[in-house]
Amino acid sequence: MFQLLGAASVSGYIITALFLLVAIGRLVRDALHKFTARLPKRSALKHYTMAIMSLVFFCLLVVRMCFIATVIIDCAIQGDKVEISGGSGSQF
Repeated sequence: MFQLLGAASVSGYIITALFLLVAIGRLVRDALHKFTARLPKRSALKHYTMAIMSLVFFCLLVVRMCFIATVIIDCAIQGDKVEISGGSGSQF
């Protein structure tokens, strides 16, 4: 029981940290957007800065989504007895 509570609190801390990272990422993205607004329209620095920031922000969102999905699936599997039907030969 204590292990389950410990795992739940650890996953809660991780989810909270991921939400904070995404919030900080949004602040950085907005700051970079204001910085690049001063650059010329066809500036390579502006293009690459926004492309890299968009990629990093997208990766943060994907990591957060995957972790939340993993926690939900893990809780569902631990809550029920999982039975695998069929023998090992029926998998192929």
